[in-house]
Amino acid sequence: MRLGVSHQQPEMLTPEHLAYLRQVGVEAVEVRTPAADCTLERIREIKARVEDAGLALHEIMPADLYNCTEIATGRTDAEAHTEFLLRFIEDLGRAGVTATTYAWHTGGTYTTGRAVVRGCDTRAFRLSEALAKPPAYERSYGADEMWERYEAFIDRVLPVATDAGVRLQLHPNDPPVDHSGVARIFSSTAAFRRAMEISGWSPYSGILFCVGTWAEMAGPDGSGEDVTAAIREFGERGVIHQVHLRNIDRPLPDFVETLPDDGYLDLTAIVDTLTDVGFDGMIVPDHIPIPVASTADRRTMEAFSIGYIRGIVQGAIRRRNAT
Repeated sequence: MRLGVSHQQPEMLTPEHLAYLRQVGVEAVEVRTPAADCTLERIREIKARVEDAGLALHEIMPADLYNCTEIATGRTDAEAHTEFLLRFIEDLGRAGVTATTYAWHTGGTYTTGRAVVRGCDTRAFRLSEALAKPPAYERSYGADEMWERYEAFIDRVLPVATDAGVRLQLHPNDPPVDHSGVARIFSSTAAFRRAMEISGWSPYSGILFCVGTWAEMAGPDGSGEDVTAAIREFGERGVIHQVHLRNIDRPLPDFVETLPDDGYLDLTAIVDTLTDVGFDGMIVPDHIPIPVASTADRRTMEAFSIGYIRGIVQGAIRRRNAT
């Protein structure tokens, strides 16, 4: 597996920043750029800039359209957004970029507050506050309707992605619970199993396995999903292409994001499982708590998180090689 960073933007890809990423052990990056800027020329330019710095470009995401809200609800711009994604996927293939992430109407009430953990500002979520929010639309959207549109979406998009050689990475709904009048269908291991069955377990219709979001999931009995079991199931089928490795203090209904060495998940066990199933994609810190003190550099906690993950990845690989 390759250690990476997410949430990079084209204007961040300066020689100085790319050198810093290499210095802290990063091997691959995810770049997010506005859909209006996702031309074939721009994609090739981003790829060249990253690779010239000695890094791999894992994926490019259209920052404002990867979350398929219009398509999932069948609203006014659904067809235009679908046509954009089809063209974008084809252009990724032409440029030799082999992955992109999408989400099926995720977020909305992403956070309900903030918390301070070890002197760092971080995300907090309370389900009761999320459920008290008004509906997002003039009507509700149930699970059956969301699944029906998802299946139609895959039937249309997957053949294009397959021909282009571009792996689609489905991110879970975060928070993984229905709210604001919209069914957030990708909120369980069972839901991802159903999605992979719809696509025939195609390697071009895989998963961005967000460990943090899986940790948020309530699970069948309310005590949380078995995250390592889910990694083993999907990893052994070769459909996990990227991993967001972050930690939280507990599953729903309420949680606070923590630094990677805190939280209720054993991230060392998570990475051991990824190694066992032969995961060879990109693993990234995802959300990084920001120091509260104005004199503290954001890079302090970013470098800590990257270094922590690099250490447990190296340890997992060495244990695997020793058996």
